[in-house]
Amino acid sequence: MPQYTTMVFDVGGTLLRLDLDKLARAYLRAGAAAGVALDFERTRAVLQALELELPARSQQRPISLEQGFGSGFWDEFYAEGFRRLGVGKDMSAAVVDIRERFQRAEFETLFDDVKPTLAALAARGVTLGILSNFSPNCEDVLRQVGIHAHFAFFVVSALAGIEKPDPRIFDLVVRAANRPRSEIVYIGDSVFHDAQGAAAAGLTAILVDRTNRYQEFSGVRVRDLTELLAYAREQPTLRGSREIGRENF
Repeated sequence: MPQYTTMVFDVGGTLLRLDLDKLARAYLRAGAAAGVALDFERTRAVLQALELELPARSQQRPISLEQGFGSGFWDEFYAEGFRRLGVGKDMSAAVVDIRERFQRAEFETLFDDVKPTLAALAARGVTLGILSNFSPNCEDVLRQVGIHAHFAFFVVSALAGIEKPDPRIFDLVVRAANRPRSEIVYIGDSVFHDAQGAAAAGLTAILVDRTNRYQEFSGVRVRDLTELLAYAREQPTLRGSREIGRENF
């Protein structure tokens, strides 16, 4: 089994999960303000179905590079939720409010395996980094959920001006890590953006498949982040922090 000195993580869907209960309650409040009574369970089911469509939707247009750091993508996404719930009124103000709250990670929470896994990897001296298709506040969000200090560098699409699966953004990871590609592994939940993107840049990827959705995936696949410990090469020291943005590309 190969082992790596540097592990680089995606954020959404890998470290953070969407809290569908919180999001559904936001829809219910918005509906009530517009005079529309929405059912919680139906709203949650509609939003869950939409979430499952995210991998395909995000292949069609950037999620963080357009004006407003992907506001068009996310406004359309959340507006679709109201349409599927049969809300015929103009909900554009509510959509913007929900999108802005989403970008502040108000509807997201850490998966249970994140903190113990990061702590265990850090204790082994593994260098940890971030590569995410995310708005510029990625680091603020990671501070908010209490894991920012684990990471030595951050490559954020809205700052770099390119998104996964573009191989150039993975090249920024190699530059930030300052390690050979053979020592770096990328960990994410998307076959298209993460696994295929990393492979195109000459990097190994580990696919996080918590729901066993990608059984046909031929590469390395884990159901839980704690499985990553088997791929960690213990190191005696940790490296300092670097942030990679547009000015470094």
